Amino acid sequence: MLSPEPATGADAILAPPRRCGRWIRWAVSVLSVVVLATFIATRRAALATSFERLGHPGWSWIPVAIALELASMVTFARMQRRLLSAGGSRIGNRPMVATTLAANALSVSVPVAGPELGTAFSFRRFKRQGADTSLAGWSLLVGGFVSSVGVILILAVGGALLGNALVTGVAVLAGLTGVAAVITLRAVVNRPQLRTRLERPAAWIIGRAADLVSHPIDDPHEAIRRWLHRLDSLRLSKSEWLKVGTLGLTNWLADAGVLAVSVLAVGAPVPWRAVLLVYGVANVVGSVGITPGGIGFVEGTLCLGLVRAGVPVGQALAAVLLYRLTSFWLVTAVGWLVLLYLRLERPARAASIQGAIAS
Repeated sequence: MLSPEPATGADAILAPPRRCGRWIRWAVSVLSVVVLATFIATRRAALATSFERLGHPGWSWIPVAIALELASMVTFARMQRRLLSAGGSRIGNRPMVATTLAANALSVSVPVAGPELGTAFSFRRFKRQGADTSLAGWSLLVGGFVSSVGVILILAVGGALLGNALVTGVAVLAGLTGVAAVITLRAVVNRPQLRTRLERPAAWIIGRAADLVSHPIDDPHEAIRRWLHRLDSLRLSKSEWLKVGTLGLTNWLADAGVLAVSVLAVGAPVPWRAVLLVYGVANVVGSVGITPGGIGFVEGTLCLGLVRAGVPVGQALAAVLLYRLTSFWLVTAVGWLVLLYLRLERPARAASIQGAIAS
């Protein structure tokens, strides 16, 4: 179990705001459950229709949806593996896919702290498989950035297909902001004088952030130097960046394909021009982390988007439920099985090693 050390001194002063933030997220989670229950009570007829359609789906589409979701998870794992390889850490495909599935299960299942637990699990797995602290941290950071750019690109394309200038403009602005941040960081790494000037304020920020999460750093200045040195060694070629970006985008497109196939499975026409925008907005809403896996919010956003795109209410609900059954509940269940296997594998391996030594 991951748990912070008891707060003392300055940490004790900073702990109440942290607890307050968690209480706010819990309150919003409870409110969302109430809203979802109210929606179910007032839309019973539409839900009954959707469940009836779920009982008679186009079964030939179900294996396609599962295959697309598997492809989504595998491409994300391959993206992370390629980033680690750039820093000199070689991890096999199967261990990386296992890490991705288990971390995803933690991230979307545990209330409030799920994303943090998923990231911490991936970080520890990367270190256990040979990556040093800086490489593991930078790989997760860059992987998250590339994944975010993928969502932004989907939103921009989806907005352009529907002629929604507002969504397209916001997405493009967000993308340019991210690119500018990366260029700035690279400039800091490449210019020793600028790096020296920014080291002190950056160390102060890192130190305060570490205190806030009750994991103080002994020497923030040395930590900054190590992180920048590791970043300087992570020089991907343009072709490698293209491969990483393609894998990150494919991860999202394959998952969006599951939504389209789910609409086909319930016998509704797919609103091809709107599906990317609906999917992108739902993922942005779900990433807020108010409820585990965006439960309630993702379903509501997808259903509303599909209905506005012309899909009948009953079919829209059925398609969303089928999509979430494949992309959320099934993947989460597999992730927990993988996590259980990984937890049981370590004691068994340790016992076999001890037995070999004793013999």
